[in-house]
Amino acid sequence: MKEIVGLPGEESAYRDPKVRKGMLKDIRLALRRKLLPGETVQGLFIAYRIRRSVSALVVTDRRLLTLGDVSVGMPVVDDLDRSQVTEVTIERHKVFSTGAVVAVTPDGPVGLGTLDYGKETFNKLEEILAQDGSAGMPLIPTPSARRPGAETVQDGPQDHLPPTPPAGGVPPQHPLVAQLSALADLHERGALDDDEFAAAKQKLIAEWP
Repeated sequence: MKEIVGLPGEESAYRDPKVRKGMLKDIRLALRRKLLPGETVQGLFIAYRIRRSVSALVVTDRRLLTLGDVSVGMPVVDDLDRSQVTEVTIERHKVFSTGAVVAVTPDGPVGLGTLDYGKETFNKLEEILAQDGSAGMPLIPTPSARRPGAETVQDGPQDHLPPTPPAGGVPPQHPLVAQLSALADLHERGALDDDEFAAAKQKLIAEWP
């Protein structure tokens, strides 16, 4: 079987430890015709998002890209020009080592998915985005609580949140159920093994207020 050639810049790029060899090959296949001439990869991260599902966040010297599920060939879901992004924030969750990545653009904030698996991942993302050059941008870690007056974050530049259900309609999902669903999604995709999934679920239930 012919080896899939690496992406430009991949040798020196940061790779999330959870990006295993199988997924790396899928990312290479997905991006080899999507990168612009001279564009180089700076970081590959596991990310997840339930609405407009994504499985990876790719940072290049020019763009922020999210890729869809492996089962559908990891298509590009979000494609943001870094020169149009004014800042990137990480909204961290108090229970897990997770952080929702949000890029702020002239058209509004864009949710790029949730990263996890430890402090190193967040630090590396910050280092990459802070690199010198016109494409650089500030990254500001933020607490998990939504700031007063904060704008609603879109899951992609043209994807709007559904309206609030009318009285008597289906009630919004409980936050605990949403967190458990996110864990189950990670487990089903192989990002968490059985032991990691069981431990994370037990911790969430035990520490939930």
